[in-house]
Amino acid sequence: MASKPPVKTSEEKWPVSYLNKRIRGCLLYSILVIKWRSVNINDRVESEQNMVEKTVLDSGLVVISEYIPAFPSFALCYSVRGGSRAENERNNGIHHFIEHMLFKGTSKYDLRQIADISDRLGGRLNAFTSKEITQFYIKAIDEKLDESFELLTDIVMNSSFPKEEFIKEKNVVVQEIKEAEDSPETNAFETFYEDIYKRNGLGYPIGGKEKWVAAFDREMVYDFYKTNYAPHNLLLTAVGNVTHAQLVRLADNFFKEFPANSPRDFAFPMPTFHVNNFYKKNESLNQLYVIMGFESMSSVSPHRHRFSIMNDILGGGMSSRLFQEIREEKGLAYTVSSFSDNYVDCGVHLIYSIIDKEKIDEYLDAVKEEIHRLKEKGITQEELDRSRDHMKASVILGLESNVNRMRLHVSNELNLKREVTIEEIVDDINRASVEDINRLFHDYMDLDNAAIFFYGDVVEK
Repeated sequence: MASKPPVKTSEEKWPVSYLNKRIRGCLLYSILVIKWRSVNINDRVESEQNMVEKTVLDSGLVVISEYIPAFPSFALCYSVRGGSRAENERNNGIHHFIEHMLFKGTSKYDLRQIADISDRLGGRLNAFTSKEITQFYIKAIDEKLDESFELLTDIVMNSSFPKEEFIKEKNVVVQEIKEAEDSPETNAFETFYEDIYKRNGLGYPIGGKEKWVAAFDREMVYDFYKTNYAPHNLLLTAVGNVTHAQLVRLADNFFKEFPANSPRDFAFPMPTFHVNNFYKKNESLNQLYVIMGFESMSSVSPHRHRFSIMNDILGGGMSSRLFQEIREEKGLAYTVSSFSDNYVDCGVHLIYSIIDKEKIDEYLDAVKEEIHRLKEKGITQEELDRSRDHMKASVILGLESNVNRMRLHVSNELNLKREVTIEEIVDDINRASVEDINRLFHDYMDLDNAAIFFYGDVVEK
């Protein structure tokens, strides 16, 4: 089945939504999961309400933890309030480049020692850059908390940007940019974003442009790092067999000498959504990559869970309208899906497919007909019930991973400024009605205000 393409993060070239599914299991963990599922979800949620705690240190560092003693491990991360959306044309790609450089050595460890210590801890040390945040994390067994905190904090706060490594890494990142340009899927989405969010940081590619990255100066990048990697612009989050007192003690010991400050606001210049029908020609491709985009809601909208249900019915899975009509009934495409990219103040809802150019008119007609049908006749109660079950299962099963739970707490803090429980999410999904979803189709699926992009061997007409 077709799935959402890798356009949202630099971490191993996969978006967070994909990385969240890569859960490493063990026999003990499987037993714990089986035991969890034997308990009523509302009872389980209620029993965990007091396990999530938050402290703001004098330095402005926000510390959040969820204590789960049944996990014999923990996930620990620093999140920076800033990604490619916080950049301008000349420094586009700087957050992603800094992400690379932070593994190249600190005042205490060189790059080989960082790798050796990470392996000795048995941990999974990694990072990613997205449109709005940069995150560095480690996952390890609970007895390695102090050493893991020391390593991760040293990387994030004390990187030295060795000159020889800076030069080498610029070339590495340029090669990564070229590799992305050679990927039709990535190229298509980056081109689409640049047009619909033109003249705004949200339209910039996460990795940057080769021209500007190749021109990065070490002093400029290092100054940007020291300015933005300050405690008041960071969140420290942990989930697993780590108490809040442990985490606050470690953080306070390191950050107590920093000047007093307040946490920085999580906000960006508001973009304008540009409606346009456009294309980019590439004669080497056998098929057309087609993206249809609609202005959508933000990640803080009170209707966000209902919108997820709407998307699921439209093109989110194998039973969706688009998958059944475009792939199963008409056989027009192997890849067809819909999904939303939601940000703190805006969003875009996307329909994506890969089509033979001879079939493009038939494909566009079929998509438009299905949207008209949904707006005129609405969804069925059966579709709503199926999608609600799908959404609830995705939420609950996704939180079996302490890395996923950690990222949920980061999202809650940055976007909503409060903790959101599983019970709240499930209740909101359960309250969605047929009328609610039909109203969203009418409000957000306006074909007259859709941006449509074609990438491939396009025949202009």
